[in-house]
Amino acid sequence: MNTALLAGAMLLAGMPASPALSASASTSAAPADTSGKALFMKPVALRGMLGDAQIQVTLRTKEPAEDGIEGEYFVFGGSHRVLLAGEVEGQEVFMEESENGTDVSGQWDGKLAGETLTGEWQSADGKIKKPFSLRIVRAEDKGSPGQNGRAAGQGKQQ
Repeated sequence: MNTALLAGAMLLAGMPASPALSASASTSAAPADTSGKALFMKPVALRGMLGDAQIQVTLRTKEPAEDGIEGEYFVFGGSHRVLLAGEVEGQEVFMEESENGTDVSGQWDGKLAGETLTGEWQSADGKIKKPFSLRIVRAEDKGSPGQNGRAAGQGKQQ
């Protein structure tokens, strides 16, 4: 226990923990780094629906990767980008959004299943809730947003 406290204090002070402590910490965390976190090691674009709005989301791991994921999204037909930051635990994805870069404007609670991320978005005050369904965009899928949404079965308005 004292070793763990020392390692924590060293990290808070900006000093690297000993290699032995780092190795044991990384091996215990490795099994949790399955497909969910691995998906975002490189930037990933997802397209789909947030309520009745067609959106595109871009997500990537933060630096350092242990700090979770970050990215942004926009609604097709609009130029405003909304910032995203959160974490992945197994197949669960939790994110907060910020329209102004400071205040939380919404929360995303989703689950990965293959190349699809589905779940529920809610406003910061919890009064507005909307379903979302996003699908990873591959290079060969990059066409017009309407075509991709229909091809993925998501072009129908909800």
